[in-house]
Parts: sequence; C-alpha cells; structure tokens
Amino acid sequence: MAIATTSQWVRSRWRAFLGDAPDFHARLSVIAALTGFVVAVIGIVVNALNEGGPIQIALCVVMATLSVAMIWFARRTGNYDQARMITVVVVFLGIFPFMFFTGGGLHSGMPALMVFAMGFTGLSILGRGMWVLLGTELVVYSACCLADYTWPQLVTPLAGPSEHVVDVIICVALAGLALSAMLHLLLRVHERNAGLLAAKNVELEEIDQEKSEFLAIVAHELNTPLAVMRVHLDEAGRSADKAPTQMVHTIAVMKAENERLTRLVGQLRDVSRIGSDQMVLDLQVEDLSAIIQDVLRTYQPLVARNGNVLELARGGAHPLVLVDSERVAQVLVNLLSNATKYTTNGTISVAVTERGRFAEVTVTDTGTGIPDEVKEHLFERIGRRSPAGLRSSRDAGLGLGLIISRHIMDAHSGTIEIESAPGAGVTARLTFLLAKRP
Repeated sequence: MAIATTSQWVRSRWRAFLGDAPDFHARLSVIAALTGFVVAVIGIVVNALNEGGPIQIALCVVMATLSVAMIWFARRTGNYDQARMITVVVVFLGIFPFMFFTGGGLHSGMPALMVFAMGFTGLSILGRGMWVLLGTELVVYSACCLADYTWPQLVTPLAGPSEHVVDVIICVALAGLALSAMLHLLLRVHERNAGLLAAKNVELEEIDQEKSEFLAIVAHELNTPLAVMRVHLDEAGRSADKAPTQMVHTIAVMKAENERLTRLVGQLRDVSRIGSDQMVLDLQVEDLSAIIQDVLRTYQPLVARNGNVLELARGGAHPLVLVDSERVAQVLVNLLSNATKYTTNGTISVAVTERGRFAEVTVTDTGTGIPDEVKEHLFERIGRRSPAGLRSSRDAGLGLGLIISRHIMDAHSGTIEIESAPGAGVTARLTFLLAKRP
C-alpha cells in the first residue's frame, strides 16, 4: 500500500513539474535539462569522492547550472525551441566532447550519454535544423572516438577499474531512463492524439449526417412549390396563343428558370444521398448508344437556344454496358448543360467508341473552356476550390453537377475526366466497363 501511495505521489509530482510545458517538444526540453542536472550532480559527487580533477568538477558545476538556467529560461519566456537549441549546441556539442576527453573517453560512460544526446536531438529539433545538428553531433562524436583510439594520450583516464564501472553504470542508467521517458511521453502524446482524432471523426460524421438530412429536407420542401409552379406555367403556356408576345416570352423564361431550379433541387437531393451513402443503382445491361440518343433527342432544343449545333458522331459503336440508365443520362445531361452554358454559336459533339474492355463516351464543345485555377479543383467540394471559396456562378454551375457525376461514375466502376484550355473548349471523357456478352 505504501509503495502504491509513493508511486502515485511521484507520478503526481512529475506531472505537476511537466504541467506547464505546452507540448511534447517542450516537455522533452524539461526531460533533457533534468537529465543534464542529474548527470552533473552525480559527476560532482563522484569526482569529489574520487579526488577527481578540478576541471571535471568545474564542468559538472557548469552543466548543472546551465540545466537549471535552461528550465528557468524556458518556463519564464515560453521559448522552449531556443532552450533546446542552446542545450544541443552548448552541452551536447561543447561540454560533452570536453567531458569525453577529461573523463575517460571510450573507457567511460560518455558514449552512452552521446547516444542520448543524438536521440534527444532527433526527437526534439524540428525541420532542417535537426539534420544539421544531428549530422554535426555524429561527426563530432565520431571524431572524439577516433581521436581516443589514435592518440590515447589525449584522454585523461579514470582513477581505476572501480571508477570506470561506476561511471559506465551511472551514464548508461541515466541515458536509458531519459530515452525511455522521452519514448513514453511520445507514446502518450500519440495515444492522446489518436483519441482526439477518433472523437473528432465521430463528430464530423454526425455533422455530415445532419448536413445530408438538411439537404434532403430542403430539396423535398422546395420540390413541392416548384411542381405547383410548373403546372400553372404549363397551363399558361397552352393558352399563350391569345397572349401578347411579351407575355409569351415571360412565360417561356419562367418555365426555363423553373426547369433550372428543378434540376438544382434534384442535385441537392443527390448530394444528400451521396453524403449518407444512399445512392442506389438499378443496374441493367443497356445499349450505351441508345441511352445517348435518347438524351440528345430530349436535349436538342436546349442546346439550340444558344445557336449551337448538337452532333452525334456517325458510325459510332453500340457497346453493351451494365449501368443504371437514368443515372448515366443524368451524367450526360450535366455535361451537355455545362457545354451549352459556355458555348455560343458553336458545336457540341458526342462520340461513342470501344477500347479493349471499356466503352468510352466523349462530349466535346467549342466554347470558352475552363480556367486553369478552376480546372485543378473541378471535382472537389465547392468551398475548397480557392482560398476565397465560391467566387462566381461558374464555380457553382460546374460544381454540383460534376461532383455528382463523379460519384455516379465511381458507383459504376467507371471514370470521368475533363480536358480543357482557356478559349479552346472542353472535352469530357467517360469510361464504362463492357458487359459480358451472353
């Protein structure tokens, strides 16, 4: 019971001591300073008992003082990075080599402390500076060892075998305990971050689910008034023969805008399904060319509004593919809608080919093309397209339709690619796996 109480007291004191250190690297600074202080104090005691030279005792005093000063400086200023750099440069690259030559060299515990120094540098220094300092330590420590081997007279030996054993035990124990403490701290930080990341992922999933549910509700609520408006506009269109020309034009514009809003509502519904993984495909073996021809017949009047010509390449293939024909038609309508929006008095052509195990559909226009800064982020969420977010209606027009199209193609194990250059039109390429023929 007493041992457990003592252990808890030690852990609580240790946590209290490290509590002000803001992060992992800052706590490493404290551990390194404590290790240096303990090494220095033990060195003072051992050298005093063994009647060691004044240089060794003076070095230990300097290191103990510097260790305490580093802890005080870091806690006072919060600049733990600078404290670590001073520790590496002054202690590891300055005092350690001097202690090596005045305290037994290879026949002492200093090589163990050098290993600790390199481990601390690798874990605590960030960026390119770590490689510079770590490489410098490796060169300096290697030079110390080679100098001891080549010119042993440069090294002041320890007083005797017993002092050698004690020095090695102390240095190995301190270096091992310090490295163990650093690795333990690293693992604790990793576990804590993993827990925080898991909790944040759960939170984000809940937010994403709420967003999908919200979009579904908005799409449902908007669809009802749009349907009512569409009915009344159709009735007004049928009786437009007796209406003034301006009224006929107004009704036509209202019907076109109603159709556009209806498509946007449908896209919102699809986005909500994508977010909640509820997009279900009704896969059937279909003639891809037949699907395309049906879409082109329906979309021909809309393309002609901007003076464009809609072409289907002659002599195209008739590949059989396993697809949801409604969803494939939706992708084609999205591509044709984008092409029509940015092409005036031009040509929009569609072609179907077979390439090996794949059927390929291309939709090409002679329009204004897509700017490079938009093209790079076509299939990303709209808010991520630029530091300024959604900057224009063009972003919105290319956004939802292409995002939904990509998910539809992914669900078909197919691909969608967009090629474009400003002023040189756009080519959209779809690929589908061919169905196995009976």
